[in-house]
Formats: sequence, C-alpha cells, structure tokens
Amino acid sequence: MGKGVLVSRPQGRDRSGTSELEPAVGRIQSLQQLRVFAASIIVLYHTELQITRLTDGVHEHSLGFGAAGTDLFFAIGGFILVYTCHDRQVTFGAFLYRRFVRIAPLYWLFTLLMLIVLLVAPHYLVTAKAEFWHVVFSFAFIPYPHPVLGVDVPFLFSGWVLNHFAFVYLLFGSLLFMSTGRRIVGVAAALSILVVLKVLFGDRSHLLNFYGSTVVLDFVLGMVVAWLFLTRYESPWIIVAVLLVGASMFAMGVLRGVSEGSERALYWGGADAAFLFACVSVEKRWGWPKVRFLSRLGDASYSVFVSHLFTLALVASLLRALRAFPMLGVSGARVVFLAAAWTVGLVVYVAIERPLMRYLGRWRGPRATELIVTKEA
Repeated sequence: MGKGVLVSRPQGRDRSGTSELEPAVGRIQSLQQLRVFAASIIVLYHTELQITRLTDGVHEHSLGFGAAGTDLFFAIGGFILVYTCHDRQVTFGAFLYRRFVRIAPLYWLFTLLMLIVLLVAPHYLVTAKAEFWHVVFSFAFIPYPHPVLGVDVPFLFSGWVLNHFAFVYLLFGSLLFMSTGRRIVGVAAALSILVVLKVLFGDRSHLLNFYGSTVVLDFVLGMVVAWLFLTRYESPWIIVAVLLVGASMFAMGVLRGVSEGSERALYWGGADAAFLFACVSVEKRWGWPKVRFLSRLGDASYSVFVSHLFTLALVASLLRALRAFPMLGVSGARVVFLAAAWTVGLVVYVAIERPLMRYLGRWRGPRATELIVTKEA
C-alpha cells in the first residue's frame, strides 16, 4: 500500500567494498498497479457488508475473492522487504524506524478518529467498545481479543493486517546480519514453524492462533519472488506458465467459494505470488507502461486502506438517507462505494499522509544507507 519502490543506493561503500554504486533504481511500475488492484478488490469486498445492511439482510455476499487483495498486499510487502534490503547496509534500528513511521502515524490517527466517533456518535459503531487494554494493544500492533467480537482484531478492524506487517518487520529486521538468501530461509522457517504450531496447539494461545495463520506464508511467497527477480532472468515460457498456474489457482478459489480461513494461502496467496512473479518478470525483461494516474493511485493505496471503512459507512448512510440505493442497485452502489473510497483516500494521502511522511523523513536515523522506500504496507 502506498508509494512504489524508489531506492537510492548506499552512500560510500557496500558490503562488497565497492564505492559509489550505480544510480538510483526507478519505481517498479507493475507493483504500483498491483497495489491499485489489491486496494480496489479489498474495498469491493468490504462493500458487501454495507450492501447487506442497505438491503436489510437480503443481499448475499458474492465477492469472497476480494479477500485476495489482502494476500496480495502481504506478498508485495514480502517482495519489497527483500528487494530494498538486498546488498545494503542498514541497522536494525534504522530499518524498524523506516518501516513503522510508514504504517503507524496514519493508522494511529484514524484509530483516534474512531475513538472520537465512538464518544460523540456511538450509534454509528454498533460493534465497537472502548476497552482500555484492547485500545492500548491496538496502538502497539499486538493482537488482543476484541471486547465485542471476541476475535483478535484491533479497535480499527483493518489494523489486523498491520499487526502481521509489524511482526514480520521485527522478524526480518532481526535477521539483517544474514545474507539475503539466508534471511529469506530464516523468515520462512520461523513463519512455517508458527503455522505448524498453530495446527498442533492453536487452541492454547490466541497469539499463536493469530501469528500462526496461514496468511503469513504470503510474505514468504513474496520474498521468494523477490529473490528470483534479483537473481534470475526468466524466459518468456516460464513467465507464461507461472501466470497460467496462478490464474488457474485463482479460478479454483472462486469456484470453491474460498474467502478467508486456512485455504486462502493456497488459493489467494499462491495465485497472487504467481501474478506478482509474472508482472515483475515482464517488467524486468520488456519494461512496463508507466501510467501516471495509476502510479498516483498506487501512492495513495495505504491511505485508501486505512480510511475506506469510514468512507463506506458514511456513503452507506448517505445512500440510505437519500433513498438512492434502489435506483443504483447493487452494481451501481459498488461503483459509488469504490469511487468514494479512492477519492477520500487520495485526499487523505495529499493532505495528511504525504506531508506527514515528509515531516518524519527529517529524522531518518543512521545514514549508513540511503534507503528511501515508499509505502509498502
């Protein structure tokens, strides 16, 4: 989510002792456009709840595949971690600072906004309750049972995704002393062990239930794609074959009605990793069309992700008050919801997120490496 990859090489000497490496690497345009796709289907997935409310429970959820957008964000996140840290010197503290300042401030701001809404107009948040420790752990990116729903989601529901990102950041950062390949193996081993432990002992710990979810394997798949991107030059036949396999996996997931749960890593994660592999491989071999508008939308994808639940609730209230839903129908309402989410997201990005990142960017910590990585959450 957020801006694409923009990397400037280390100042001075890298690990190999080479001085003054090549000029900055440009954005990977395909990642920008994949972010737009991921954010869009997540928004559409979450419109289903609002449409069900607008139809007084008559509408049946029909966009289960929209959950794949989250898996795609995880895969892209794993890719970026490997790509931006490959053959670069960066301290653990500097690494964590750069990652957390890109996910925390905006998320905290909207969590505070949700708290304010709960205090001022609680009737808009029927499933929310301000329980002290739940709010504290929500700000700290630590899973904690929701006081109303009973599941491990933060006060701002979409923050469960960021809880996974925060954990992977800590894990990946702790292995920065390793080479890229060994680091990937280390992360993959740790996350795989958690998945196995959840299968064996998940009922004994809510933290193991959360961190051992199969969705964490999406990060590993993205890291593997990044390693292949960095070390190989794929033939057209391999690219096509992987793309076809990914499309088949995605189609099977749709036909099987997969939404969330343990199967998502197989269907959505596997398919998304295949699409990611195909896109970046095509861009590496032949280039990728630069569409400025889509690139700008990609920049704003994190703002869309953080703000879209507020936007959808507000739009649903307006549609009900104006009695406009019967005229729009389900398809028309989805278009309105999606357009509103991107409009608000762009405004949030321009007015809040981008200035905030510029301000926080004045304190980048140790400058052993000039690693300027835009939003990857």
